[in-house]
Amino acid sequence: MVLKPYAIGSALLLGALLAGCNSASTPTDTTAPTVTLTAAPKSVTAAGNVTLTAAATDDTGVTKVEFYEGTTKLGEDATAPYELSVPVTRSGNGSHTYTATAYDAAGNKGSGSDSVSVAIPTGTGAIQGTIVDQNIGAPLAGSTVTITSGGTPVDTVTTGADGSFTVANLAPGTYDLKARKAGYGGSDLYGLVIGTGTAPVRLIQRPAFDTSASTDGAKLVLTRADGTTPLSGATFTNAVDFAVKTASDSNHLGPVRVMYAQIGRTPGSSSVTGAATANNWNFAPPVEAAVSSSGAVNLPNAAFPNFINGFGSAAGDPLYLEVVAVDFNYNYSRYIVPVTLINTSSTAQNTVVAPTMAAATAFTLKQEGAWTTPYVAPGGDAANPTPNAAAPGTGLFVELRWCYTNTAATAKPFAFDIERSADGTTFTKVGTVGGGASASCSATNQASRPFYYRDNSSDLAVGKTFTYRVTARGSNTASSNTTQTTPLAQFAPLLVSPANESTGVSLTPTFQISSNQLAIGADGAGYNLQLRDTFNLSGPNLPGNAANALIRVEEGTGDTGNKVSAGNALVFISSGSLIGKPASAGSILTDTAGVYVPAKPNLAPIDAAAHTVSLPLNVFGAPLQPQRPYQWQMYSGIAYKYAPSEGNRVSAYSVYTWPDSTVGPIPATRAVNQNYDFITGAQ
Repeated sequence: MVLKPYAIGSALLLGALLAGCNSASTPTDTTAPTVTLTAAPKSVTAAGNVTLTAAATDDTGVTKVEFYEGTTKLGEDATAPYELSVPVTRSGNGSHTYTATAYDAAGNKGSGSDSVSVAIPTGTGAIQGTIVDQNIGAPLAGSTVTITSGGTPVDTVTTGADGSFTVANLAPGTYDLKARKAGYGGSDLYGLVIGTGTAPVRLIQRPAFDTSASTDGAKLVLTRADGTTPLSGATFTNAVDFAVKTASDSNHLGPVRVMYAQIGRTPGSSSVTGAATANNWNFAPPVEAAVSSSGAVNLPNAAFPNFINGFGSAAGDPLYLEVVAVDFNYNYSRYIVPVTLINTSSTAQNTVVAPTMAAATAFTLKQEGAWTTPYVAPGGDAANPTPNAAAPGTGLFVELRWCYTNTAATAKPFAFDIERSADGTTFTKVGTVGGGASASCSATNQASRPFYYRDNSSDLAVGKTFTYRVTARGSNTASSNTTQTTPLAQFAPLLVSPANESTGVSLTPTFQISSNQLAIGADGAGYNLQLRDTFNLSGPNLPGNAANALIRVEEGTGDTGNKVSAGNALVFISSGSLIGKPASAGSILTDTAGVYVPAKPNLAPIDAAAHTVSLPLNVFGAPLQPQRPYQWQMYSGIAYKYAPSEGNRVSAYSVYTWPDSTVGPIPATRAVNQNYDFITGAQ
């Protein structure tokens, strides 16, 4: 074969030409951008923001600038001027070095840095708070709480699973808090004073009525009753006057549903924060008004006669008037206003004696309801609240009742101070109400004792024992007996049989209920079962039509509980406002230990392993009609705990459903929320 030199030469020449063309058309970019970073301010003495500004240039153009602190990327900017705002709080005290890295299209990068010194004042004060979804509601986790002082950001924290948050190392001063969470109304608190100690606070964040609406609480203008004189720092003598209205630039969702005011306590529904000798002022502004206004308010008056009772002194005491507004979206705004109250009541000079028969009772609610909230949701009323008036979780409060029977004019107390201890030894005042005296004092029915206070503090907890006492105050002080309560967890009874939608049911069925009473530490449970022929709506309640006619079921908890030995059971019928032990042997259906009836009847058997009770209809009444539709439901359902060291009184309730708050012993109404339908068989 003969090679063709010209062909080889042509190929070599073409390759050389192509290589030369490529080298000339795509020059290599190896020049990095130049960057100068400026952080401002350089010295930070109050929480806020530091602005990072990067002056970046490049021969072919800067594509983006990234900002770092150490190896942590803070953000980036692709458009000049290249800037980033970085938040700084007290937790960042010290020296901070920030870096800006600029990039060009070829991937070259250049960096510049700058430093900031952060020295935000701190102190030994702290805020320990809890957010709940109702007045005595369930904890709200994941809410963002922003703390400011004088309009300057101080810190931002998020509530934990128990709804709590803590902000430590605060310098003395006045702070504002704003809580926000998607789907919930906002909650704003203004005027919280922090000294060298810890301020416990509780904020309410209800589910929003309209999740797309504003979450800002109503901005209020607070003045004396004349509408112009500032309320903050005012001095009052034997009365308080004020006016509340929404500011013209308020961003809340109108109208305001309700306004509250109270001295010495965060006001809310009178069912929770009211007392026999104390008032909270409440007012529902007209819904058509562009500005919600209370007009001139002068207290005490006929509607609120006890507004200042128990507060102030002849020399004048520094106090706080708390004002709360709730708007249509369930946004809360709360103002803590410092005032001075001169109270010249002659009872402050009386010589007092100790209150008697103090008894603390915890109430745990399976659900929230309209009675704990300031407004019933649209579509319902106080008797029949709509479902969205009930929030998830458990409500918890303690009702303390007592007597003061020395009715001599010179012995009437000026005030009753309520004190609580978590260890049984060290007591802290948790509330004050006006003094009073009454010859009435029931030795057996604690719920009828004339004076009471309801503690709905955020630090109450299920399973933890709290000790209370009441101190009467005049020219001297005298304290009552101590009394204890241990709040129960949720009570969760369940209808079992006849099962829902069952057919062919016996004309004398056995109604079976299961419960968790032992699991929550209760000594017993009480039920009232409503049985209705759904054809004509007639039928009995078992054991009686009154809400407090109960079938009582007690699985043995021994000498420290219901006095029934473990593994045994007691079932009996009780009625009336007093929940105690069996009134007579005739009321007992089951007594497997023979505590009350030696014959050990077992008419309502209890399965100790399954924690169920069986209630045969033929024990209570007549047979049902054949082939008829019926419904059975839990009209009343409660669990309770005895206090053997205090005369075996009931010291705690866990309420699943309780239809009538007027019959005692439970100051709450819960709607019936469990019912089963069934059809009987042939004759």
